[in-house]
Amino acid sequence: MPLTIYLERLLHLLVVPFDHLGALWPILPVYTTLILGELYKSKIGFGHAVGNGFVMLWTGLNWARHLARMSKFSQLFDSHVLAWAVSVAVIALGVFTIILGFRKKDKTLCEILGHTRFSCYFLITFYPMQTGLISWEWTTLGAILIWAVPCWFLIYGMGRLASKWVG
Repeated sequence: MPLTIYLERLLHLLVVPFDHLGALWPILPVYTTLILGELYKSKIGFGHAVGNGFVMLWTGLNWARHLARMSKFSQLFDSHVLAWAVSVAVIALGVFTIILGFRKKDKTLCEILGHTRFSCYFLITFYPMQTGLISWEWTTLGAILIWAVPCWFLIYGMGRLASKWVG
């Protein structure tokens, strides 16, 4: 499959929440976290990890609430099992990151989980599938994974450029 197909899927993931304004409100805090985190970060540390953990926890709980309202219990094991697995994984990663940040033990792992571009990229790109705006497909998941590193570099570059302009 050509790389352009994966790029089209990624761009569709980023644009589709803006087509449904009612679905846009729950993801706006994640966009805000990404923008402010890239503009005003100094040294990534334990506090950033705790903040990103709360963003992941909040988003995972929001997805779980949406999935619970969207499906009957019988469908839990049919069509939404991957969406539920992602929600549980995001909640667990959020709780793990919060605990890790409060314990102040593993600085290297906190620095990785403290980067807003790490958590927000996945939260933003998984959002349309988690809320049912786009159906779960392997090519869409592939697009998220294939374009993760280039997008992280793009976010980093834009953040450095914007922070020089702002500060």
